[in-house]
Amino acid sequence: MWNSMKSVQLSLICTKVVIFLVIVCAIIMPTRIARYIDLLPIELSVLYPFMAILYLCCIPAMAALICLHMLLVNIKREEVFIRKNVKLLRIISWCCFLAAFIMAFAIYYYLLFGLMAVAVAFIGLILRVVKNVIEEAVRLKDENDFTI
Repeated sequence: MWNSMKSVQLSLICTKVVIFLVIVCAIIMPTRIARYIDLLPIELSVLYPFMAILYLCCIPAMAALICLHMLLVNIKREEVFIRKNVKLLRIISWCCFLAAFIMAFAIYYYLLFGLMAVAVAFIGLILRVVKNVIEEAVRLKDENDFTI
């Protein structure tokens, strides 16, 4: 039977898979982008800035994935409403905003980055709201812990 612990375990596995995929994509990116540019009528001078933008986006992505993994480990330990989780959610949301900021500059090279920047910023905003809810729950839990 499916339960919340199995769901957390599946999320942990998926997070590890995505971390692995980001690393693999970062390794094979130069060959893939070169092939992409060969297929489309794009100037070769765009290749290096395009790769730089993608590599820069890998940094907040990896930071967010590592924080997400740590958050899921805490949830698996049944430590949900703790200050560390609030901090992890804050870091993940700022990573989303940083990636959106990087992608906003990439609009100059590829217009689709604008749509991706808006989507990632929206995810960051949703995470900020969730962080605020968890933060308030932590405050209430701490208050209740002091009440006898």
